[in-house]
Amino acid sequence: MTITRKRILIIEDHESIRLLLGTMLSKSYEVVTKKDGLEGMAWLVKGNLPDLILLDMSMPRLSGNDFLRNIRQSGFFRDIPVIVVSGNDGEKDVQDCLRWGVDDYLTKPFNPISLKKRIETVLYESEAFVLN
Repeated sequence: MTITRKRILIIEDHESIRLLLGTMLSKSYEVVTKKDGLEGMAWLVKGNLPDLILLDMSMPRLSGNDFLRNIRQSGFFRDIPVIVVSGNDGEKDVQDCLRWGVDDYLTKPFNPISLKKRIETVLYESEAFVLN
């Protein structure tokens, strides 16, 4: 029996953070990285479905806000868990994301151990939700 690893889509415009997250998480998960929301949407539209999305908010071409609105209004992508990892820490930014149904919100700089724990929690909760 083959156990498939959970797939995480990382959408982050800063290459150094994308590389850090990818390296850190690839030990436990299948990781796909995209440099902005437009690349992320294109990847999803090709039929790829991650188990979780890590999303930056401030990006060129298609911002995190616009990406989030697009997937939450989609019948096909709306239930994919999303954790925002953003430099925006204003209360309005956090509330807007929560209103669009993000599962968690972390501000940069983030604690890698805390991020891993939050990913595990969101994946566990989404799996438990599907089983019920």
